[in-house]
Amino acid sequence: MRSWGYKKWKEGIYFTRYQTPRGFRDLVPNDARKYAFVEGRLRDIYAKWGYREVRTSMMDYYDVIRGGTGDWFADSLFKFQDSDGKLMSLRGEVTTQIARMLATNLKERRLFYISNCLKYIEDKALIGRESWQAGAELIGGDTVASDAESIALLVGALDALDLKGARVDVGSVQVFRILMSRFGIKDYERITRSVISKSADDLKNATDDKDAIDAFSYVMRKRGGPEVLDGLSEMAGGGMEEQRDYFRTLFRLLEAYGCADRVCVDLGTIREMKYYNGIVFEGYLSGFGMPVGGGGRYDCMMREFGLDGVTATGFALSVDLCVKALEARGFEFGERKVPLKVAYNQGRMEEAIRLAVSMRADGKNCTVDAARCESDMEVYGDSSGLPLERGV
Repeated sequence: MRSWGYKKWKEGIYFTRYQTPRGFRDLVPNDARKYAFVEGRLRDIYAKWGYREVRTSMMDYYDVIRGGTGDWFADSLFKFQDSDGKLMSLRGEVTTQIARMLATNLKERRLFYISNCLKYIEDKALIGRESWQAGAELIGGDTVASDAESIALLVGALDALDLKGARVDVGSVQVFRILMSRFGIKDYERITRSVISKSADDLKNATDDKDAIDAFSYVMRKRGGPEVLDGLSEMAGGGMEEQRDYFRTLFRLLEAYGCADRVCVDLGTIREMKYYNGIVFEGYLSGFGMPVGGGGRYDCMMREFGLDGVTATGFALSVDLCVKALEARGFEFGERKVPLKVAYNQGRMEEAIRLAVSMRADGKNCTVDAARCESDMEVYGDSSGLPLERGV
């Protein structure tokens, strides 16, 4: 018997015709049901907060994405050349595309999206090279009020998914910049890498200034409320007054939202995108070792698209990780509806179809198939074979 399991490709490379490419996967009906459940819950909560859905293009000009995200992220994308010679990339994230949309006179303030994103390099969270994101972006308005709304919405979205006990860590790119300026440090990436890795040795290699080492060590280990900024201001010799006031106001607003006790100042929280210029934040779940989502303020990217003076903040949740977290908790993902079965005997197909049409019009789910035995036409509720209704 001829085997179709493998097929030879040029250059002597073999692949199985039944495999998806590395880092990609299909969603079978049960998996698709879980994703649809999560996406539906998120659509509902975003809409309750007044956000409207957008869908961005699957591809964009590479230079547009690189201008928003920076070279490091842009280099991780799938790239190809269009017929006119322009370099294109597949969608790797959505925030930059929303900024581009806003530059074309889109007037909406609150937007959300649920999209798949593709990267050439596999995601560090072991999701693969294709991931699903559900994000919300808030354009304009008072900056601290918008930041508080975004954090509260992230918490509310995870609660809506029954992922109780979520917490949010909040850092600040601006605080990092102030510290670097105070101590005359130029290499931002080297400092941030040492803080992300929480490596004292890497920090000492990045600077030999003892005061700077003490300040960034404090950033790596200290967690708490707005008072974290008080201690850091003392170590930096001042210059943090505006940031201290900002965090105090932020937490007062989070108190009003009822979620301040689930938010922690962790100035070691750093996001990979270059467009962040204010606070950044990440959402965590108990017993889950990686953030399920995050975001921050990205006013500087709006300027990349000629939107001077326009403020923006937002976040994205990983639909993939939310599904994994719910699975780990034994969540049921809603009731699975098994369709009724209309089984017909020879010569009664048309009658069975008319019955099925009537049942569907009444809101029932049903299938039509030939009966496996000689009997009158019957309607079954599941695979048990017990008749629930009998056709006439």
